[in-house]
Amino acid sequence: MANILLEVKGLSKKFPGVLALDHVSFELHEGEILGICGENGAGKSTLIKCLSGVYQPTTGEIKVQGQTVRIENEEKGLELGISVIYQELSIVPDLDIAQNLFLGRLPHGPGGWIEGKTLHQAAAETVKRIGLAVDTDTLANEISISEQQMVEIGKAIVRNPKILIMDEPTSSLSADDTERLFQLMEELKAEGYGILFISHHMEEIFRITDRIMVLRDGKTIETRDTKDWDVDRLVFAMVNRDVSSQYPKKKDGVIREDIPALEIKELSNAYVQDISFSVRHGEILGLAGVVGAGRSEVLKSLFGVYRWGKGQIFIDGKEKKIRSPRDAWKEGVVYLSEDRKHDMLCLMDTVHTNFILPYFRHFAKRGFVQKKKTRQAMEQAAKKYQIKMSSMEQMAVELSGGNQQKVLMARITYGEPGIFLLDEPTRGIDVSVKQEIYREIIRLAEAGHAVVLVTSELPELLGLADRVLVMNHRRIAAELKKDEMGEESIMYYATGGDLV
Repeated sequence: MANILLEVKGLSKKFPGVLALDHVSFELHEGEILGICGENGAGKSTLIKCLSGVYQPTTGEIKVQGQTVRIENEEKGLELGISVIYQELSIVPDLDIAQNLFLGRLPHGPGGWIEGKTLHQAAAETVKRIGLAVDTDTLANEISISEQQMVEIGKAIVRNPKILIMDEPTSSLSADDTERLFQLMEELKAEGYGILFISHHMEEIFRITDRIMVLRDGKTIETRDTKDWDVDRLVFAMVNRDVSSQYPKKKDGVIREDIPALEIKELSNAYVQDISFSVRHGEILGLAGVVGAGRSEVLKSLFGVYRWGKGQIFIDGKEKKIRSPRDAWKEGVVYLSEDRKHDMLCLMDTVHTNFILPYFRHFAKRGFVQKKKTRQAMEQAAKKYQIKMSSMEQMAVELSGGNQQKVLMARITYGEPGIFLLDEPTRGIDVSVKQEIYREIIRLAEAGHAVVLVTSELPELLGLADRVLVMNHRRIAAELKKDEMGEESIMYYATGGDLV
């Protein structure tokens, strides 16, 4: 049996009104990748923060390489050899890659000056190790989100930890970068690292881990060798119910064949070229493509985030001018960003405030927000979406990712606008919350609304969309009807197969 790097016994963490962790126990061995699975709100994030020094556990014991430790803060965690790669990026955009990799540990010479040559030599070795093909003097804001995520991974390993905690590390990665990450994880495992790996992607969990531990309601439910799990058994352990019918079926005959709800003609700007399509009332239109194909850029252009160079937009047959998100909102077009924490949430404000952000004027009377009215609306939304929170005054940053997403779904569906632009609506959330969002997307379509859906998960696209537009190099490469849709046909056009 390999040496035990990390041992957790009876770890509990209590917040006012919430027991987030309830006597969690497990071991992490040298040269092992341990997967941690659980619904949003199961306690995964709280566990990570207790292990890294962000939170202090209420009860329990943590041992690192056989020694009982108290991790007072994140710096202490790093001293003990525990390094965390969080799902949220902490890149400093105006610093170069080398400075980001060694932030807080920059090499200094006599007089306090940074030793640039030493810094960039060390950074070049790290960049090569993580398989990133960029110069170390490139500014972080000049590389893609996928590349920034790889820099985050590099930041963690330059400290030479023995215990590496990865929280959804592939959520912003391209397929190629994900492959490079898994190769790196295998190399680190061979070097004796112990890795805690958290992912909502079942195929990743089964592919890369040695053992899988399930958390539910803050408790350790079961830990087994990966080979002793299968998907159905794992999902049941996570949610304690059967979720075999993953994608709900939409009723027949709900797509209206009259005037389209939304029609775009020859949209072009700095981000996309010659985009034309329509989506009807009751229809779910999928946008497919690889990272960088222009899917998100189409949605941001439709919502007024990006200015149009040329083109026309028609809503229910009438031409509209959408120059800003406010214009879009007035026309009944709403948008859910793939990056909820940076684009849509005020993390250090309350759930209540986040819900009513776009509706201050609607809820205001003589310039003052009617709190009773907004609270009633929020209470109804919380009940409808089963949002888990201690109260409406809880800070958004304290909610799990799934509950944050539910707050945003409640926000954009309030008042039933006509057109929904959804960009990766299930990214970073567990299988149970995904199903709730799938049901809501189907309900919106059945109610006669138009939905434009961007998702990188092909099974999700095939399970929900009535029709798919495949994008390649910022243009629409193909339109696939229901009977033409398949993973192979989508990837053929997405990767430029028709251009070879």
